[in-house]
Amino acid sequence: GVGHFVGRCNGIMKRALSLYLPMWSVDLAQRRSRARPSNGWTTRKSHKASAVLIVESSGNRQWVVSRCQRAAAKGVCPGMSLAHARALLADCSVRIAAHAPDRDQRALDRLAQWALRYSPVVAPDSSNGLLMDLAGTQRLFSDEGRLLRQITLDLSRLGLGARIAVATTFGCAWAVARYGRQALSVVADECLVQVLSSLPPAALRIGPDVQKALAELGIDRIGHLLSLPRAQLVSRFGSDLIRRLDQALGHVGETINPICPPPSISVGRVFDGPIKQSQSIQLAIQKLIQQFVDKLRACESGAVQLHLVFFRSDLVPLTLPIKLSHPNRNVKHLWSIVRSHVESAHFGFGVEEIYIIADRIQRLPHEQMKSWYDRRQEHSQSSAFGQLLDTMISRLGREHVLKCHLRESHLPERTFSYRSAMEPQNHKSVWVTPADRPSVLLRRPESIRVMALTPGGPLSWLKWRGRGCYLSSSLGPERIGGEWWFNTLDSRHAANGRDYFKVQDNRGQWLWVYRQLEDSQWFIHGHWA
Repeated sequence: GVGHFVGRCNGIMKRALSLYLPMWSVDLAQRRSRARPSNGWTTRKSHKASAVLIVESSGNRQWVVSRCQRAAAKGVCPGMSLAHARALLADCSVRIAAHAPDRDQRALDRLAQWALRYSPVVAPDSSNGLLMDLAGTQRLFSDEGRLLRQITLDLSRLGLGARIAVATTFGCAWAVARYGRQALSVVADECLVQVLSSLPPAALRIGPDVQKALAELGIDRIGHLLSLPRAQLVSRFGSDLIRRLDQALGHVGETINPICPPPSISVGRVFDGPIKQSQSIQLAIQKLIQQFVDKLRACESGAVQLHLVFFRSDLVPLTLPIKLSHPNRNVKHLWSIVRSHVESAHFGFGVEEIYIIADRIQRLPHEQMKSWYDRRQEHSQSSAFGQLLDTMISRLGREHVLKCHLRESHLPERTFSYRSAMEPQNHKSVWVTPADRPSVLLRRPESIRVMALTPGGPLSWLKWRGRGCYLSSSLGPERIGGEWWFNTLDSRHAANGRDYFKVQDNRGQWLWVYRQLEDSQWFIHGHWA
């Protein structure tokens, strides 16, 4: 839930959001391990049971910079030597990643670019947080608590844990995000002083020397500072303490240095008058695509999502969205996809302006077309496959082009699912038991009649779809247990165990049949083509 401090928030007033990533380095290390499972982070089982340590090295000395929650529960803290940390984690395996602050900072900058979907003003905060100005976004997110929950959900999908707070000032939001009781908090304006008074002085973003001097005097709450004369605070602790206190209370303004959004790639052409001829419009679009691709090459990127805008003389502007399965900057391919949309478009009495705007681009690696062994690079094969998908989708429709995705399941019919080819591939590792399976699997197992030579012996005859046949070979059984924990509304066979047999009929075809353990009924599930 979201902690709401009682009070109403004025919609016109400035609202600041602070996002704190307490396990930023650890979360990044775990994301890299899932992306490259061959670097020592072997199996999913061992990965879950492992403690993660971020270690800094200097000469022969190694110490812990950050650690996961499992290691923290064992008593490991930052600054501890690696040998000491290993001793505390003797009962579990330890995964070690080198501390790379520059790489983490670059990743934080990319996360700030990603966060532009929530606010146009986003700035990295130190090395493990973000600051956002929510002023003017109230109409997009009617409820700030709803916004916080959505950000948390999106970050959890990225494998990142966060603490978030919204307040009138950046200083208060920063303090509550790091030192508040709840992970998600919304602070109303009239509750600002009350909330800050209960937090420690470290929440004011002051230096360690000032924190130590305040601790020696027994000042352990910001409320104690508010009751002291300001002149004494300045003379004893310097002006920085008063400045940070005024920024948190809103008495002094505070600005952030927001990141610049990535430049939008767009090309356009304005005609002297309305253009009615279809050939002229298509020729202009081809020239614009060439200019568009030249800009993509200059950015070393490819277009993933773009749209064409046509300003018509007698109608409202026409927008044609185009989405590609893979980043692409091939002129011929882009024109083949755009052409099908343009030919079916209605331009009224003529087009006065045409624009091509990139909604989303993705950086493309440098490509070497040939190597010493004249082999195509992996990126070239992926690009060719993407062009094939785009062509099929443009001709057949998005709902008719599907890809098969693996799933973890005991039951053969649940080990895969068909999804749209435009849906991004899930990089989560799926563990599939290697076994001989038929090349053709029926959508639903079909009931059959069988006959055995002896009770419980190998099958000698079966009848399927009204046709009987004798069997010459029978291999099995292979027992597959039912998924009793799964919802079985879509399949009455899902919760029952099965004994599978591979049998060959008198025409030489191999069939995959099974006997249901619960009621000894027989079904055919597939065959080898």
